[in-house]
Amino acid sequence: MNRAVSILLQLESADSVAKDALAMRCGVAARTISTDVAQLNNSLGTAASIRFSDGRYRLLIVDADAYRRVRDRLAIVQESFNDPQWRAAYILARLLHSLRPVRIEDLTLDMRLGRTSVVADIAQVRELLAPYGVKIEGRTHVGLTLAGPELGIRLAILDHAYAAAYRGYPLGGEIHGAVEQVLGEYGLSAANREIMRGWVTVVLDRYLNNQPLGALPPTYADLVDSPAHDLARALAAAVEPLLNEQLPDDEVLFLALPAAGMRMTGAEGPGGVWRSAELAGALVERILDRVANEMDVRLATAELVREFTQHVTFLVNRLRYSLHLATDAQPGRLEEEYPLAHRMAMIAAEEIQQETGLVVEAGELSLLTTYFQVFLVDYAARQRREMSVTIVSGHGPATARLVRSHLATLLPAGTRYTIVPDCAPGDLDASDLVVTTPGARVSTNRPTLELSELFDRQAVTRRLNALRIPTLGPLAPAAAGSLLVSLIDENRFVRLPTDAGYPEATQLLIDALRKAGLVGEGFEAAIAAREARATMQLDDRLAFPHATDPTLVTPVCALGVVPRADSEAGIRVVFLMAVPQKVAYDDTVLIRVYDEIIRLGGNAAAVAKISRLTSYEQFFYFMENLQSNPTT
Repeated sequence: MNRAVSILLQLESADSVAKDALAMRCGVAARTISTDVAQLNNSLGTAASIRFSDGRYRLLIVDADAYRRVRDRLAIVQESFNDPQWRAAYILARLLHSLRPVRIEDLTLDMRLGRTSVVADIAQVRELLAPYGVKIEGRTHVGLTLAGPELGIRLAILDHAYAAAYRGYPLGGEIHGAVEQVLGEYGLSAANREIMRGWVTVVLDRYLNNQPLGALPPTYADLVDSPAHDLARALAAAVEPLLNEQLPDDEVLFLALPAAGMRMTGAEGPGGVWRSAELAGALVERILDRVANEMDVRLATAELVREFTQHVTFLVNRLRYSLHLATDAQPGRLEEEYPLAHRMAMIAAEEIQQETGLVVEAGELSLLTTYFQVFLVDYAARQRREMSVTIVSGHGPATARLVRSHLATLLPAGTRYTIVPDCAPGDLDASDLVVTTPGARVSTNRPTLELSELFDRQAVTRRLNALRIPTLGPLAPAAAGSLLVSLIDENRFVRLPTDAGYPEATQLLIDALRKAGLVGEGFEAAIAAREARATMQLDDRLAFPHATDPTLVTPVCALGVVPRADSEAGIRVVFLMAVPQKVAYDDTVLIRVYDEIIRLGGNAAAVAKISRLTSYEQFFYFMENLQSNPTT
């Protein structure tokens, strides 16, 4: 994907993007991004504009249809000889279709490039073809040809050069209609229909031009009588009368290959059961067990487990038959946006590789990350309980309504507010929080907060966190926006000895919390048991030991820092967390902390700086600055 389109896609998917972050994702300097954006604004005209404010870019779309046309036109630039991938695809397409050897001189003329550049491109194509068992053979001044198994040639073309090789291929209206009817009956999505049309096109072109497949590898036998094979046979039955020719069994079975990696919502064939389904079910169980062991969270509902198992079924098929998903257009973006889900996806990938011996590639890892983010969102929704707030008014309803509007900016959406007079407040014990306005007097055993018309967001956040309301969980400070900051205070920011390792650092933090009377006697044993199941050291610099303490009603945390120079090895930051029993509090707090710590772990410079801080106040302001400037 060219850089202009990449910039637009990133701005489309976010409200705003920091200039430095955009430059890092595109792999260029910030000055280059400025130049690109200026050129983009010229191209966009009145359809849209990219605005720069407070160090961040924002995309404002005025005419959606005109914007889409401009973006599509810019995307075509990718299909030019300025793009290395397009050049490779063009060379491969020429070698595929040429009836005689292709000379380098002909390629230099067609591509308008120097001989040195074309020779370098041919070397890249050779590397690209190697995994398929295909070679480029030939001699200087005589010409080059493709050599290798027909199966490898077809797969290489489908993966890397289909657009260059088959754009405008005359499939014919009748054949196209017959194919579309079958694909519609099998309920394929628009994207999957396009993929299947491509495979049908390649099969018909190669077979009818005397380039048959020959014998297929034994692994293809697993596809016989599968739902994918039923689709392939239906496609063959639809087009054979129009060709006046019957396709060989191997050609039909080859057509089953892409469908093995797809979901079909229509006809499922005899039984409709994949041989890989049983393997996928066991794999998913092990994946979720490992996530639970390492992160202390059992994520998925039965419905989502079934959905995920279906996904893993087809993922295993794609790995088994070397079916490649499209490369992520924005590599690293999902990891950056959803770090916890990405970590879970890495666990899944390790389990799948251990079971199948096959490597989970980048596109599949992105899809796994997406699934785990869905799990996390669903989990948070299931844990959420509406909070009940009663506002006791001492000076009339106007002040109470203003207080309610202020609270609504801090408390979760869905919080229920009730305003009552102080002369007859009724039973307040059913409320999660009682808020009084100046002059109101109430008697209740519920957490109570007094607020006036004047609202200090940061101060109110600190006071709410101090109340430790189980159904609310900690709120991030208004200034720093960091949950880690909100969970500790000056007494739980601990400077550790410079020679402390992970076990020693964890023990010192446990001792500090126990000495302060904040955790129970069994917490140390709980940490040891968790560590025995799976280490809680996230990498060589950062650790997040956590365990359940049944004596608690809200989470208790401490942060330990081990001062080290940049060049020194060893643990630097340890965040210790004790959580109540899951039935006693909203345990999405654990997930939110995990997410922030993993994000922090991705910034080695920030971890190094935190390890040398000397006070909670320094940590607070450092995290505030880090939230404002993520590249710090």
